[in-house]
Amino acid sequence: MDIFSYINLNKYDRLDDRSDRFTAWIVGFVTAFVVITICSKSSFLYAFNLWDDANSYFTMGKCMFRGYVPYKNLFDQKGIFLYTIYGLASLISSTTFLGVYIFEVIAATFVCVGLLRIIQLYLRSDVVPYFMMPFTALSIYTAKCFYWGGSAEEFLFPFIVWGLYLSLRHFRETYPDTMPYRTVLLGGVLAGCVFHIKFNSLGFFFAWMAMVFFGDIIGSGVRALKKAIISCFVFLLGMVITFIPGIVYFGVNSAIDDWYRVYIYKNVFEYSKSMTIGQRLYKIWDIMTDHFFDNKFVYLTIFAGALYFTVALISSLVHEDRYKLVKRDIVLLPLKIIEYVNIAVLMLFLILVIFIGGVSITYYPFPINAFAVFCSIAVGYVIEGLYKHLSREEFGDLASTFGFVSIFLALLITGASAYFISPNVPAMKLKKDDIWLFKFRDYVLESGIENPGIMNEYGFDAGLYTVTNTMPICYYYQTQTLNIEEVIEWQKSYTRNGQADFVLSVDRPAEAVDDYELVLQEDFVTHDTNTTYFLYQKKSE
Repeated sequence: MDIFSYINLNKYDRLDDRSDRFTAWIVGFVTAFVVITICSKSSFLYAFNLWDDANSYFTMGKCMFRGYVPYKNLFDQKGIFLYTIYGLASLISSTTFLGVYIFEVIAATFVCVGLLRIIQLYLRSDVVPYFMMPFTALSIYTAKCFYWGGSAEEFLFPFIVWGLYLSLRHFRETYPDTMPYRTVLLGGVLAGCVFHIKFNSLGFFFAWMAMVFFGDIIGSGVRALKKAIISCFVFLLGMVITFIPGIVYFGVNSAIDDWYRVYIYKNVFEYSKSMTIGQRLYKIWDIMTDHFFDNKFVYLTIFAGALYFTVALISSLVHEDRYKLVKRDIVLLPLKIIEYVNIAVLMLFLILVIFIGGVSITYYPFPINAFAVFCSIAVGYVIEGLYKHLSREEFGDLASTFGFVSIFLALLITGASAYFISPNVPAMKLKKDDIWLFKFRDYVLESGIENPGIMNEYGFDAGLYTVTNTMPICYYYQTQTLNIEEVIEWQKSYTRNGQADFVLSVDRPAEAVDDYELVLQEDFVTHDTNTTYFLYQKKSE
């Protein structure tokens, strides 16, 4: 068997047509298990995921599965699919992040298999894609922008990766033929799923569909215009399909207007900053510069991949005689202009739409990490070419001893490297007894108050709702950054009226708590946080 022979361009028309699909999912799962277990604070190696965003999603999801309606009964700004994931996770464990960790591993498994399929589009051997994929996952999940684990970006990431695969496969294997409607429909479904988690990554799918539209016309001529237009509606149909669960759920609960008001209107018109186009572009450049220095490893891999593909494109455009062409193809993969343009446009619009609002937080650029896969393609292609050129031998197939040892070695190196690279690893030293949250939890639970009402002030959900397994008593159950004066006043009305049994205040003493006494205060200092927490209890009458 010639493992270096190029694949049949029409061989893999469906996602599950590859003969190695069982192996792919096994290796993908093991890789995901390794990187998530080490890199996510939701895993069993960490005492608790103290990230306030993750705890707010957990509270929303848990409450959703207990009768609360997001946006109507509780205020938060992420998508309904994210809350559904966290709600399902709360069914596994309602007071820990065990369920979230399981869903993170599942999501990362889909990511790893998607990365593998992308690498296989460009490489020629059976083994090398499996060898390179874990290193791609390593660069992605050890980045600082992965943050503490459980972000909306992490859960929408599989849809970005598989969308990238569908687009790359089309322009590499089937173009200039038009993209089949079933693939366009699937792309729309992927885009819809992203929308219902966090829609600021939709720039990727805008570019995805734009490339399909113009690619059909450029590749097949004006006669394909009708098909290109129909494809746009098929794509939108795919997105519409993902709205059906939300329409039914919010319709039954008379909350469609709340869904629109909070998730669409507030995010679009109240969260972004008012700037000119020039100011926005400068801000995006400034933001990306900061993120580059915060995530050097993954951004250097992205840059290396971009540089290699640029050189490969230039080389592909240079006409050579047959002998020189064979020598060139040893280290530079053949690349079409449309492939290069497609990759560049997808990445550009992903970045533009993520940061177009002028707002950036550490974890915002995580979806961009998908483009680290092109560095793995470059390295893998060079390894293949040089190995065959120098040894005149083949790698062997996946079932060979060489194949097994190579994959095992890649996984071993990935795990060891993740332990030393991930910025979260120092938090493994923390035990529950060291964490303020569990001291506060014990006090609340030992107070003897049944179903205690808790108010979380001057900060996002710090986790007390999670560890005490209590439901919020207030629409603004945490202090949001939008309409902050309204939020604080709303919360204070509950303390003035004595409706809260406990008040948790973050980084500053609570106000309007004349009928409460300070029972606990703790400064919590770790390698990545320095916060003071105050716990007040309502005075006995």
